[in-house]
Amino acid sequence: MDKPNILLITTDTSRCDTLACYGNPRWPEGPISPNLDRLAAEGVTFENAHTSSPVCMPARVSLLTGVHTPVHGAIENGIERRTHLTVFPDLLKAQGYTNILVGKAHFGPVPASFDVQRVLQGEKNSDSHDFYAHHLRAHGYSRATNHPNPVPEDLFSEAFLVDTTIQEIERAVNEKREPFFAFCSMLSPHEPFDPPGRWANLYDNRSLPPLNYSPGDLACQPVHLRRLLGYLGQEDASPAFPDGEPDHARIDACRRLYYGLAAYCDAQIGRLLSYLDERGLRENTLVIYTSDHGTALFDHGFADKHNFYDETWRVPLIMSLPGTLPRGERRDFAIWNDLTATILAAAGTSCPTVQGFDLFTPLRDGRESPRRAAVATLYKSCALATKRWKLEYYFEEGTGRLFDRETDPREQTDLYAVPDYREVRDALRHALLTWRADLLDVQDLQASTTANEQRGGPVARRMSVYTRQMRGSDAEQRLNERVERIDSLR
Repeated sequence: MDKPNILLITTDTSRCDTLACYGNPRWPEGPISPNLDRLAAEGVTFENAHTSSPVCMPARVSLLTGVHTPVHGAIENGIERRTHLTVFPDLLKAQGYTNILVGKAHFGPVPASFDVQRVLQGEKNSDSHDFYAHHLRAHGYSRATNHPNPVPEDLFSEAFLVDTTIQEIERAVNEKREPFFAFCSMLSPHEPFDPPGRWANLYDNRSLPPLNYSPGDLACQPVHLRRLLGYLGQEDASPAFPDGEPDHARIDACRRLYYGLAAYCDAQIGRLLSYLDERGLRENTLVIYTSDHGTALFDHGFADKHNFYDETWRVPLIMSLPGTLPRGERRDFAIWNDLTATILAAAGTSCPTVQGFDLFTPLRDGRESPRRAAVATLYKSCALATKRWKLEYYFEEGTGRLFDRETDPREQTDLYAVPDYREVRDALRHALLTWRADLLDVQDLQASTTANEQRGGPVARRMSVYTRQMRGSDAEQRLNERVERIDSLR
């Protein structure tokens, strides 16, 4: 078939439980997400998709480059990526794609291979001078909003970004600049929780999932997490948990706004999908929906990212291409690095140094996901999630946490120091730390080897052949093999 158009839609800070198609036995009434539920019915939902790092900029740079944070260098917000790495829009451009970026970038310098750059500047509630700010000022509003939000829903950020994405796709199609890659990168439901209009009251009379909290949760967090979250030495400082007890009224109000804002995002995504249908583009457009990370949303005693709990690390991921990918099916593991390889594969190309798996080809062929576990890094820590287990490891502390994902899905019982779990803990820790040590900048290594292989002796020449055969996914595949042996220990 012809190269498909590709539409990547991301929200910011969406938990899996913002989508009804993911289910939640602890929330029978469930969230309001008809449009993404429809996309799931038309495509493939990944049950165990995880971000590459549960922080905005590190995750987004991993998407752009296809490599893990220790390789691209942006291990936390505010730390710039290493710019020598290949970025996937460059490779799409070489395949004849028109690249469109609309919305939040937050991955450092925007590659010139994005033909259209309608990029928002600053934080969500900053009163910047970007094109969205000019749009709002023309209607008498400020970009810096909070709750209650005075901006009408048809002018607010997600509606504006969808309008802009539609305009740029329409222009590319009319000018016969297909195929296109369009990246619609939304700001919400990231804080501030400021759903416009009726969306602010959408959940007023609906039940919410119970809070996943036990007294003392915050004080039990690893030192590394408490430092990232700003609670180190101030474990009793959370205004939502005075004296260690949840302020249910405050928490409930915030959560209702959050889910209302997520539902508003769903409605805007529905408009974008409807445009593809009406324009006759849907049958040849690969649509990918996901989020850069989730949020604790007061579960475990805080409201932030920067942690490996399922509420934050696990993210929604849906892919749909009618007539090519299966309909209404589910797969298991994926991480954000895999999106890079997947987008390239759909476009008919690849990058051998990407540290992720192509999900498109197995989906097209009706096979399972090639990934057997999720793995991620967070500043100076890392984590591994298998079908049954989750292991976190904190380098400076020399210790970690272990959860049984089957018997303890709320992640309330740390088994790391329990003697009965020592065998599986040690096997998981060995697999995780071996993977972490195995990460290399394969692109730089191969470039250096190609330039210098004639300067060494016989060992250098012999190893240069081996080095040039390396693939970025080698460490991921070796991890797969170790994890399958560990899960068989059950």
